[in-house]
Amino acid sequence: MLRRFEMYSLGPNVDPHAIAAMESAFLHAGRYIPELLHSALGRNLSAAPRDVIWEHGYESPAAYQRYMIHPYHAAVLDRFLLRDSPECIVIESPLSDAGLVGYSCDGTPYRLSAGVRRVTLLSVDQAASPGAMQELEATLGRAYRHTAGMTVCTVARNTMGSRWFDAVTPITAPSRWTHIWEQGFDTLEDLESYRTGESPEAKAERTGWAGWMDGIVTQSAELYYQIRSEEARR
Repeated sequence: MLRRFEMYSLGPNVDPHAIAAMESAFLHAGRYIPELLHSALGRNLSAAPRDVIWEHGYESPAAYQRYMIHPYHAAVLDRFLLRDSPECIVIESPLSDAGLVGYSCDGTPYRLSAGVRRVTLLSVDQAASPGAMQELEATLGRAYRHTAGMTVCTVARNTMGSRWFDAVTPITAPSRWTHIWEQGFDTLEDLESYRTGESPEAKAERTGWAGWMDGIVTQSAELYYQIRSEEARR
């Protein structure tokens, strides 16, 4: 599977009806584009300068390519996203290389039809040894074992940010975000309980990852949102 996130910042004074129309187009895109799987979205509740996050998956790179040239993409989605469209409502963001991130995985360990999604973007020191990288990935991937209310926990290397384009600005260099740590929680209270809790990962996050695993994490950003999906209404 290909797991993918599109993260958008909205222009100032955007008509709320235009935002609702864009979100509806995202949410219902799977009805018209069969390659688009597990479509869900949410409004970012964190301090990161992104407003709307759209998440989805594809069975293969070929399926993703078919999605990209589908008429629904060009006729409906691009109206809100392309700079030369008079209906464009998205703008550049200080978090410029987080507009599009994603990874490959076996199966669908990320599935979450309701609850709270948290996406933690990590910049990992590229000079770290392969063994240190694997240890980090394994450690974060086990966090659910000692975190009540964490229903999804997967970590993977960001393989999309350096290959594709941000919705507004072309990406000409590899993204600083090397890893995606994706979590799911039943409620916002469960997420907050993790963030303020005593797990090794929560403590490391509160200190900016300073010194954790020999300082392998050099930067991070978090986004979280209440899931809105068609699956939740079925």
